[in-house]
Amino acid sequence: MTIPNTLKITPVVSGEQSEADFLYFPQQIYKKEEWMQSVSEEQAQISGQHPLSSTYTFQAFNGYQDGQMVIRGALIKPHHLEDYYFGYFEAVDDATVMIQFIQKLSDKVRNENGQRIVGPVQGSFWLGYRMKVKGFERTPFTSEPHNPAYYPKLWQEAGFKEIEHYTSNFYRTIPPQYESKKLAKRYQSFVEKGYRFVSPKPEDWPTVSLEVFELLRVLYKDFPLYQEVTAEQFSQIFADLKQVIDFSMVKLAYKDQQLVGFLITLPDYGNLIYRKMTVLNLAKILYTRWRAKRYIILYLGVDSKHLGLGLAMSYPVFKQIKQRKSEVVAALIHENTVTNRYVPEMQKDSHDYSLWMLKLD
Repeated sequence: MTIPNTLKITPVVSGEQSEADFLYFPQQIYKKEEWMQSVSEEQAQISGQHPLSSTYTFQAFNGYQDGQMVIRGALIKPHHLEDYYFGYFEAVDDATVMIQFIQKLSDKVRNENGQRIVGPVQGSFWLGYRMKVKGFERTPFTSEPHNPAYYPKLWQEAGFKEIEHYTSNFYRTIPPQYESKKLAKRYQSFVEKGYRFVSPKPEDWPTVSLEVFELLRVLYKDFPLYQEVTAEQFSQIFADLKQVIDFSMVKLAYKDQQLVGFLITLPDYGNLIYRKMTVLNLAKILYTRWRAKRYIILYLGVDSKHLGLGLAMSYPVFKQIKQRKSEVVAALIHENTVTNRYVPEMQKDSHDYSLWMLKLD
């Protein structure tokens, strides 16, 4: 595909120079401390060897101008949807380049009778989606969607419109004298009702994670972009999570031996886990896991029959974070979710993210 005299767009082929260009391009866009790319994931997508490759078709594209790469992205067609996803996007700050790139990919979607493109989506709900639209002053926290501040404008120029909005709330270090009576009271009330709150052991995680998966697939089924996966696919996607979790900061709630709630936090490693695993970086990861300065609430889920349990599960984490004198981020909460307002008096800032859609004529 070529646009005369301007942008040359080429499909990415596994094992060829086009793949190397695709994989290297983000390093031209981001500062070292902001580079959050999983090269192994992108290679698996391009080669069709990702655990979820059987659930969609995937084609990546590079855009070159005067012999220099200036934009990249991938079209993903989920087998269970009529919509197309657009992901793994990176580009220079040039609206003309963006418009030409999207026009050409839109033509491809139209030729295959597609009517809508949704993004950014890195292939699936399970792998990452959303674009940051507010909060560019800080370096990104682990798992945060991150992009240059000019990306939202590029997407708007190309005709995309926001369809969903999300927030990450940042909470300050808890003063020694502060106590949340609301959290403490809620926790105690659930204990008195026979609920059991536990932190799993690392050796139990393969079994416990599947319990979480079974509850999560029920709770998240109505989320935007949710996609069913098998237990095996889930385990493969999140296999590395065990290596970086501080299990003392994972809380599971049981009632009558049944898992009815979970709260999974992760130490904030910044982009350490995406870097080359040198001895120094490994030491930094181990130290951060032992004593993080900030924790990220990644997943919080409660069976609908146990309303109010979310606050109760938060209390043991609240006490541990207070003791460790750490901060916390409640990450990537949909704007209509009740957990968007937990302990508002301790909140100090927020980052915002959007999901976008392009409707084709």
